[in-house]
Amino acid sequence: MSKRVEQLSIFLENRRGRLHEITQMLADAKVSIETINLVEAGDFGILRMVTGDATHTKEILDEKGISVKITPVIVVEILDKVGCFNRVVSLLQEIDIHYTYTVNSHDIGAFVIKVAETDIDRAIALLEADGVMVKDAV
Repeated sequence: MSKRVEQLSIFLENRRGRLHEITQMLADAKVSIETINLVEAGDFGILRMVTGDATHTKEILDEKGISVKITPVIVVEILDKVGCFNRVVSLLQEIDIHYTYTVNSHDIGAFVIKVAETDIDRAIALLEADGVMVKDAV
């Protein structure tokens, strides 16, 4: 079983109401958003999310003319303890981490980590070898 999680990256115009338009489209299509992260980049933003079915979500957005890309990421479970994130970063210090963001729910805390696709299997192996829980879903 692959430990890669598919994340959607959506490029959207930075204007009032645009986030609502996207989330409304997904709600209307009964798509559950499991993680979401919005970063401003001037006139545009990058909305990153994980849903239950990235391919289906991409099809919905493609039909509406929304620019979206599926990217593999790593999701690691963390404890609510000082130094947990540092442990993960330390294990990956030989791998370029492009970005990371947190996921929190009543069950777990986790980090979503994006590395180069060519490094993802190596990153997973390094983490698992040290006992870090790499998840196959959020």
